Amino acid sequence: MEHYQFLGRRKTVWLGLSLIILILGVIALFVWKLPFGIDFRGGAVFELQTEKPIEEGEFRQKITSLPQVRSPQISKTGESTYLIKALPIESNDYRTVIGELEKDYGTITEKQFQNVGPTVSRDLARKAVIAVILAVITIVLYLAYSFREVTYPVSSWRFGLIAVVALLHDLIISVGIFAILARFFGYEIDASFITALLTIMGFSVHDTIVVFDRIRENLNRRQLSAETQFELIADQSLTQTLNRSLATSLTVIFTLTALTILGGESIRGFVVMLLIGVTVGTYSSIFTATPLLAWWQARVTRRK
Repeated sequence: MEHYQFLGRRKTVWLGLSLIILILGVIALFVWKLPFGIDFRGGAVFELQTEKPIEEGEFRQKITSLPQVRSPQISKTGESTYLIKALPIESNDYRTVIGELEKDYGTITEKQFQNVGPTVSRDLARKAVIAVILAVITIVLYLAYSFREVTYPVSSWRFGLIAVVALLHDLIISVGIFAILARFFGYEIDASFITALLTIMGFSVHDTIVVFDRIRENLNRRQLSAETQFELIADQSLTQTLNRSLATSLTVIFTLTALTILGGESIRGFVVMLLIGVTVGTYSSIFTATPLLAWWQARVTRRK
């Protein structure tokens, strides 16, 4: 069957490119770090809409002049609508702020208000880490069980471990790119960021499983032992599933791109993180996971 050759000598190129992008992502994390939002460091966030039109500069000056609002970060989210992030604020002080604003700008409509203390933020951070770790462990066990019928020439555990390596590759690169964008566009890490991470994990593993499952089907049809024979099967499986993987991924990418451009400011960071993760996950399922599986199997074959 005619197919484009993804593996062979090309697999070294794909794996080298993935390694370079991975290193750049790690460097970005060390250089710019992740800006934690109030969900993880504690603070207040409130979105307000003024009755009277107001210039953004004037509103910033007004908020900054109020002693109750400490270390404010202000962004415009709509017509006469502003999102303010600051250190924790007491309920009485918050009402004082609303009263001061209504003196100058008429009725103030409260779109949202959150006040997160440091104890809650620490507990949320701990649960977020636990959620990610449990998800990774569950994925390994599930894949090992699902591929238990494949015992020759590739161990079922190898499928699971490679899928998790590709998953970690996607997460590190996605978080690294987000750190760069956060540096220039003011995004922050909040609870929705963890939701995006878990969603990316599911999507990344889904794409990888589509390819691995086809490899399993093809391996079960005939017994293989030689390195070149396994690479041929992996290459054919990748070609057979390419259209399905791209169709699924591009549909999601187009939708997320539209949301990034047209969606509200309050969800933009979440959507951008999803867009990065889905794009990276699509790339890794083709150019990282399967080449890495073939590379590992080649080393095992040579040792035998």
